[in-house]
Amino acid sequence: MAENNNNHKGQIQHFVMFWLKPQLTKTEIIDFANFFESLRPIKLIQSLHYGLAANTPVRSVTDNSFTYSLTITFNSIEDHNAYQEDQIHLDAVEKFSKNWYRVVVHDTLIS
Repeated sequence: MAENNNNHKGQIQHFVMFWLKPQLTKTEIIDFANFFESLRPIKLIQSLHYGLAANTPVRSVTDNSFTYSLTITFNSIEDHNAYQEDQIHLDAVEKFSKNWYRVVVHDTLIS
């Protein structure tokens, strides 16, 4: 069983899945990428990648039900925590949150 100890130092991978509202048009879904692009100026971010769910084959372990996913890497838990309070992040969430009905976050201490 993995040890859950936040005292470890290391990079944090912030993985977020977004389920966009079904009534959005294809153009609105594509334009949602501006949410991710608006986060790029945040200096705490080491890397940022996003994309639409892939149309991979159906398997019992695969969940392609989300619309977009986002992966951000931070140098530390402190940078991750500061990002959560960064005004650029808060403004982007306020502006774009009307587009989603569900968000799931997985934060991982990278080994």
